[in-house]
Amino acid sequence: MRKYIFSGLLALTFAVSAQGATPEIPRDTSFTTYSTAKKIRKYHPEAVLAKPELPAGVREYRDVVYTTLKGTRFGDRDLHVDIFRPDDDKTYPAMLMIHGGGWNSGDKSLQVPMAQQIAARGYVTIPVEYRLIPEAVYPAGLHDIKTAVRWARANAAKYGIDPDKIAVSGCSAGAQLATLVGVTNGSKRHEGKGEWRKTSSEVQAVVNMDGIATFVSESNIADAEDRFKKKGVLPVNALWLGGLYKDSPENWKEASAILWTTPKSAPVCFISSGLPRYSDGRDSLVSVYDSLGIYSERHRIPVDVHPFWFFHPWVDTTVDYAVRFLDRMFKPEIAATPKRYRVTDFGVANDSTLLQTSALQAVIDRAEAEGGGEIVVPRGTFLSGALFFKPGTKLTLEEGAVIKGSDDIKDYPPIPSRMEGRSIYYHAALINAYHVDNFEISGPGTINGNGHKFWVEFWDNVDKARKENRPWTNLEVRRPRLVFLWGCDNARLSGVRLVNSAFWTSHFYRCNDLIVENCEVQAPREPVRAPSSDAIDLDGCHRVVVRGCYLNCDDDGVCLKGGKGVYANCSYENDSVTDVLVEGCVFGPNLHGTLTLGSECIHADGVVMRNCRVDNDCSVLRLKMRPDTYQVYENIKVENISGRFGTLIEILPWKQFFTLEGSDERPVGKIRNVSIDNVSGKCGGLGVIAANADDTVENFTISDVDIKASSDTLRCNYPQVRLINVRINGKAPVVLTADEEMKASLNFDAVDLDKKNESQ
Repeated sequence: MRKYIFSGLLALTFAVSAQGATPEIPRDTSFTTYSTAKKIRKYHPEAVLAKPELPAGVREYRDVVYTTLKGTRFGDRDLHVDIFRPDDDKTYPAMLMIHGGGWNSGDKSLQVPMAQQIAARGYVTIPVEYRLIPEAVYPAGLHDIKTAVRWARANAAKYGIDPDKIAVSGCSAGAQLATLVGVTNGSKRHEGKGEWRKTSSEVQAVVNMDGIATFVSESNIADAEDRFKKKGVLPVNALWLGGLYKDSPENWKEASAILWTTPKSAPVCFISSGLPRYSDGRDSLVSVYDSLGIYSERHRIPVDVHPFWFFHPWVDTTVDYAVRFLDRMFKPEIAATPKRYRVTDFGVANDSTLLQTSALQAVIDRAEAEGGGEIVVPRGTFLSGALFFKPGTKLTLEEGAVIKGSDDIKDYPPIPSRMEGRSIYYHAALINAYHVDNFEISGPGTINGNGHKFWVEFWDNVDKARKENRPWTNLEVRRPRLVFLWGCDNARLSGVRLVNSAFWTSHFYRCNDLIVENCEVQAPREPVRAPSSDAIDLDGCHRVVVRGCYLNCDDDGVCLKGGKGVYANCSYENDSVTDVLVEGCVFGPNLHGTLTLGSECIHADGVVMRNCRVDNDCSVLRLKMRPDTYQVYENIKVENISGRFGTLIEILPWKQFFTLEGSDERPVGKIRNVSIDNVSGKCGGLGVIAANADDTVENFTISDVDIKASSDTLRCNYPQVRLINVRINGKAPVVLTADEEMKASLNFDAVDLDKKNESQ
């Protein structure tokens, strides 16, 4: 067996320099951000590589020697760190950052973009060099990191580090090492014999980004055996640990963090991808932590990209998760650890058949009465009607946790609400928060609307109305939304699954500084369509970020609302939607609109959609122009879009439920300062720009578009729309106009609309 382990290393070891002196340190340079980006962008064109850029107000020290290993086979060997810190004289907590690469490749530069961002938020960040497989196998790398921690603490005064507040983070293989470092606080067995021996190597927090917590699971052991049998070469984990489990069981055990937990182990924050193999041992370690009373967090980036930390938009969320955890551990003055209310500790049963609205609400009410806290739903399915979150409360759904909505409308009481651009009494959503600033819903668990019964009832009503030749409305069949937030500033939905809503999935009314990140939002088209199950509705909201989400409902993806009707622009109940960023999202095949403005929106200003992937048959940008509402859509940018879509643009009259409310008004719409740039993929055609007769279009540009399409025609009624470097099947598009009769047939939703609902 050993010949397989070391044969490659020996060949490298004896590679000497041109002068025939000390052998060069062997390196595997195959793992870089650029090689990774080349692979990832084949399947995720929305991924944008995060590049190093020193933020304003951050100081750096590069290639600082933290230890010199004497008398190695490569001579005296220096190991280095980079240091980033706020550019002042204050003292800050520190975090050592360990790169990934399968214990075999990579270098500390891989951590620099994240290190720079985290340093700008009040930390000393330290990417660390350590020995990899071509140079030395386990436990050399572990001992290097322990030495680096001791060095940081010994040199705390020099670099403005609080020696009592040191964390360690890692990515992939680096995350495995980081977790092992933190779990083994006080373990002499894992310490090594490096420098600074009189200084403690204990850390006070760990951030694990998609790294395993055990090697000795049955799946890991079997996988290594299988790979060796197929290829005759040890996989990197076995190579690093000195052989297969049967040949080197002590190393496999010693390197498994889960086996070394003690009351001294450091709190840990897991940030995981959607690939389960990289979370081996995580849940078991958290269970042990819970039994020992040690704090832990679990977050999920719901994408099948292992090195998500290399790319926007996921790196932004990763940094947010890490910093919020570090703040909780090290800066209680700005991030006090909330009391956690695990619902099963307060009489809520893990029973998917038992309606437990009252029991769940009692936990929320208790948390509010006791000063606020985090409502934690553990693994299991909990059936509920409408829940109302109160000031100071937050909702966390752990892995495998499901809040399942009742399918009886009686469990959703009518309350003051907001629907279809009007403030009315309507049924509460499953999850409600009214004026709860800083409210959060965190995954990786699920909120399931259980909407099938409501969908069937809706379509039965539509069929009945058509047979009776009468108009109908969306509100005739009473259906609850999934999530409704009213007036919640600084709210955040993160890493949660929102599925099967009976009506709109997430609806935000007058929420400012809102973030929706890394959420999966789905509702089906078959076997029963989920009507009007909009993924994200922004109703009179300002400063919104939607990033890294997968949106696939049977209606709009991201929809901007704010009011409708002849007098909507004069009503205090209505508002503009401004400063919206949608980035790094994937829009699925069930959608009717990707980014939609309307059907009830009086003013949208400052809307950016960028770096997104589409896989549907609808329009990328859809502007619904109501002839009964004064509308202004301005300063809209759509850029860096790829994939499969129906059309690039759809701007048409929207006459559903049209009424002038008995007035003599003739509202008009204005569209100005719109740009669509850098679009590629396959589609039906460019689309249509043909609003109502008196609507105006100013400063509208489509540029750098290269698509393959079944139609080479753009229907455009505005000669001032500029096309710059737009190619369809390698040629310039044919531009034609659309008459009034044609407009209705071009509407993507025309098949679903009743003419009786479009009377003027």
